[in-house]
Parts: sequence; structure tokens; C-alpha cells
Amino acid sequence: MRLVARPIAADIFWQVFYKEPQFELAKEEQRISIVNEFLKTFDLRLNDLKFNADTLSNNFIHFAKFYDQTFLDVSFGLEEIGALLRSPQNEAQVMDLLNGVFKIFKDNPFSSQRCTVTLQCSVEGDIKSYFETLSPYTPTNFENIISGRGLIYTLKVQNHELSIQVLIANSLYVEGGLYLNLEFNFSPSLYGFREALQIVQDQEYFIEKELNLEISRET
Repeated sequence: MRLVARPIAADIFWQVFYKEPQFELAKEEQRISIVNEFLKTFDLRLNDLKFNADTLSNNFIHFAKFYDQTFLDVSFGLEEIGALLRSPQNEAQVMDLLNGVFKIFKDNPFSSQRCTVTLQCSVEGDIKSYFETLSPYTPTNFENIISGRGLIYTLKVQNHELSIQVLIANSLYVEGGLYLNLEFNFSPSLYGFREALQIVQDQEYFIEKELNLEISRET
């Protein structure tokens, strides 16, 4: 059974870890260079940037900004970088904003990368029947009280050193809707950001195809 889903809420979180702490990025001249890149790339003002010398590992420099209804939140540290996108409009915007973050640090080798994609979707079709096709077994004493279903799959893509956890369930946020959470972990990281993002996109399409899901990503 095929299910058509339209995201009502979507989050993408991308996190990278350096192979070694980038101590030189704490130097004033390097910090000014990074700040200038952030200002130009994301059309920021100086007041948009926050500095915290108490969180050097992961939140040395922080900024957040809305682009129409899309929210970007970036935390940069000397050991890791995290970028959260809420309500992205389409895949082109995801690539543009995330690439804007990680291209600044493309010459610093990554030890690992993680990406989490979370979708809350409305659906066209009978979601109860859809879940019954994925998981037809119901424990006997659940039959009269069950109100939703969910499944977890753990996948390993050996040639990319990539593990993926797939969680699919009834949405608690959208009535009659679908919740999908995909967590991608490149460890060790064999790729830069752009290559890893392409692999994530390819694996997303593969997973959706195998789950008989059709997800609209345009708003």
C-alpha cells in the first residue's frame, strides 16, 4: 500500500565533528575572518552574532535568523558545528543554507557527521491500513486498546561508513498523520559536507521507496 504524505512541520539538524580541535580558529584574526564570512553569507548584522568563551567546544559563536518562514540556527565551536533548519521550503534552500555554513570550514577534516531529519506529515490515504501492511502483527492483549503503530529500522551502508536509524509512527502532532525520523551517522566521515548531503538525499529516496511513501517537499 502506498501512502502520500505532506510535511506540516520539518526539522533538519546537521552536526560535524573535527578530527582535531581547531585551536587556531580561536585566534582573533581567524575569528574575524569567520565572522566576516557569516555576515556576508547569511546577511547578518553584528548584533545577530553571540560569542561565548565558556562553550569553546560547540557554541563559541552562535547566530539564528529567519528567512521568510524558515529558521536557521547555527552553533560553531572549536570541536564541532551544528546547524538546525526549521520549516525549510525545499531541497534547494536546504542545500543553499547548510552549504553556506559548512563551506567556510571545508578545509578542516571531519571525523564524523550526523544528520537528523524529522517530519510531521498529513496524509492522503488510510494510515491505519498502511501501518498494518508494514507490521501486521498485534499482540493479543493490545488488539482492543491499540491507537497507533510504529516501527524502527537500523540500516548499515558499509561502503559509505553510514548507519541509519529509521523511525516511522503515527503522529502525535498531526491528527491522523505520520511521524518520520531519519538519523544518519557517517562515522568515520569519508566525505565533505556536499558529498555527504547527496548521499543522505539518495538514501532518503531509497527509504521512502521501500516504505511505499510519497513525500512532497515543495511548499
